[in-house]
Amino acid sequence: MKKTLTLIILAFLAFSLNAQTLKTITWGEQQRDYYEYVPSTYTGDTPAPVLVMLHGMGDQAADILNVTNFMDMADEKGWILLCPQALEFVFEIPFAGSYNFGTCWAAGITLNVTFTLYGMPLNFDITVNGDVDDSGFLCALLDATESAYNIDQDSVFFGGFSLGACMSHRMAIEHGDRINAIAAVSGVVGNDMQALSPTANVNVLEIFGTNDEVISYDNAEISVETYGSYSIGLPAETTVEYWRGFNQCDEEAIVEQYPDTQNDGLTFEMHSYQNGSNGSRVSFLKVNCGQHSWYSGTSYDIDYEVEIIKFFTNTLDVTDLNESTEPALAIYPNPARDIIQLDTDDEVFIYDLNGKMVLQGSGKLDVSGLPDGLYFVKAGDTCTKLIINKE
Repeated sequence: MKKTLTLIILAFLAFSLNAQTLKTITWGEQQRDYYEYVPSTYTGDTPAPVLVMLHGMGDQAADILNVTNFMDMADEKGWILLCPQALEFVFEIPFAGSYNFGTCWAAGITLNVTFTLYGMPLNFDITVNGDVDDSGFLCALLDATESAYNIDQDSVFFGGFSLGACMSHRMAIEHGDRINAIAAVSGVVGNDMQALSPTANVNVLEIFGTNDEVISYDNAEISVETYGSYSIGLPAETTVEYWRGFNQCDEEAIVEQYPDTQNDGLTFEMHSYQNGSNGSRVSFLKVNCGQHSWYSGTSYDIDYEVEIIKFFTNTLDVTDLNESTEPALAIYPNPARDIIQLDTDDEVFIYDLNGKMVLQGSGKLDVSGLPDGLYFVKAGDTCTKLIINKE
């Protein structure tokens, strides 16, 4: 019996070391809560990357832990995961009473509201949690984590969904000197932030659905019940351009289509802007027909968590066709303009990004008739990327 009890206690302690912990710090004379998840493999001998994930409007910090697989990722990669809690935002609307927006990040968003009440026109601004210093709170959270653990300060990442994504953009703009990369899902650069110049180059992944019913794709508008629709910031593609321009990345994106393997009614395409200042990069994961949702798991063509971690670690491979254990197929020149030489006598097949076979042959191939862009050349079990650029 004593031995059994000892084993139970040891198992509980092992679980506790590997479990998420609810912690509190004081910032701005307020108690602020956050969940901290430290993988059991952490020893302090090696600096650990840190991922801060921000929940959406009206949600809770625990939702990140319960809905996503980021804890599994933390275990696998040895990262420390932080999930902070936003405060509630209640606004007193003139002559109409209070409006509770739920939990909201102070992401740099102001709504200019105009409507008529009892025949009287009203106009006023609603700055979402404008009296809350969430930027300071999140920096204090990083400070506390860096004091408690051996942190890789070159590998601090922020991610978020919806308003949490907007807050990730704000953190990158104001505190990019502390952040390597962000992943913003269904959120944009807020309208109070768009005139600011970021403090440093930050790698940015923007993920947005073209049919987003909460924050519109084309103009970043939200609807506030009976009070109308209001823009909260830069539209999705303009948000991408904001960061591409600041980072001075290539003007032309490399566009790749994810294989459409699931019957999910969606297609996913990656627009990658490379060669930015200080090695920075910006990527836009465009979700055709996508809504205001977090797509993950085997029911979809891709898994957001997987793609986010690949972006953070700079290991994105849209097609996964290059993961063969066979030696890569050599092609030269690559990029090519007209004739390519292949180091195989096997029949080769060239596919475009939609998976359509556009050319086949062996030895030397004339690719001058193909439009500029990215292709895949397959021979047997090997596949290699080919760039055609006639300029």
